[in-house]
Amino acid sequence: MVINLRVFTVRLTLFAAALVVIAALLAFVLPRDFISAVYWWFIPFFFLVILLSKLLLNRLSQNRSNNFNSLFLMITAFRFFLYIGVLILYSFSYPEDAVTFIVTFFVFYFAFTIFEVTSLYQDLQKKNNA
Repeated sequence: MVINLRVFTVRLTLFAAALVVIAALLAFVLPRDFISAVYWWFIPFFFLVILLSKLLLNRLSQNRSNNFNSLFLMITAFRFFLYIGVLILYSFSYPEDAVTFIVTFFVFYFAFTIFEVTSLYQDLQKKNNA
């Protein structure tokens, strides 16, 4: 299955922009101890990781639709280990901010994961209806 990268990139950009607005509002409303000080780096980080993984998945599975599932799982596993590595490195480097960093990281992780799953589901629905 080949993903329409232009449509996906536009959707991802709009979603990231909406998250910037929501994060700014929450940072203004919530106390400082509720959100990690480096939360602004989460949005570009997840944006780039997801976009690069979709580019790689699209490139590797172009002519091999039966290979899509295994490539998707492999890329997802690599991203998971990347995320765990980031969490461990930051938590050991800045133990005073570790708990808020992890909670904030997972909030953004779940937001981007929900976006990615719904986007993939929409692409599958379009493919099945065509």
